[in-house]
This record gives sequence, C-alpha cells and structure tokens, in this order.
Amino acid sequence: MNGRPKIEEQYTKANDVINFVVYDSTTGPGEDEVLQHKLAGTTETAHITLHPDGTVNFRVKRGRATLEAAVRSNLSGYTPAPSARVKEFIAKVRSKI
Repeated sequence: MNGRPKIEEQYTKANDVINFVVYDSTTGPGEDEVLQHKLAGTTETAHITLHPDGTVNFRVKRGRATLEAAVRSNLSGYTPAPSARVKEFIAKVRSKI
C-alpha cells in the first residue's frame, strides 16, 4: 500500500471503531482493501486486507474476536450502515477468515 487512500470510511459502535480504506495495490493492478478495528479509535487490534488477486490476510495485533464478529454480523450495530463497497468486501472475506 502506498500514498493516500482512495476511499476512507469509518464505522463506530460504543468504543469500537472500524475503518475501511482502499489503496492502489503496490503488488499489481487493482486495489488493496483493508478493514481495521481500533479500540477507542486509537489502539489497533486487528485488520483484514483483501488483495486484488483474492488473497486475504488477517493480521492480529491484540485480538481478532471483535473484528471477526463484526464481519460475521455484517457490521450489525455499527453506525452508519455499511456502504455497498464494505458489504462486497465482507462477502468476499467472510469465508476466508
């Protein structure tokens, strides 16, 4: 990933913040999509990256449970409602995490 994100979205639920960002891929044509969970908006717990070739990486820094539950529930309880792009991302990664 390089440069500035092409898309930046933020979803909140109590102290949980989920960021969705899209970058031009540095490994080939297309875009890398990242869904990141931060506790209280400051401390990253985990993130999921979807690469243009369909590869999914789930990186855990402090715990995966909250981000995994958010994906499995389609961000239920988070505001605002997930965008169409986030829904597509979730549909692509759900079975791979």
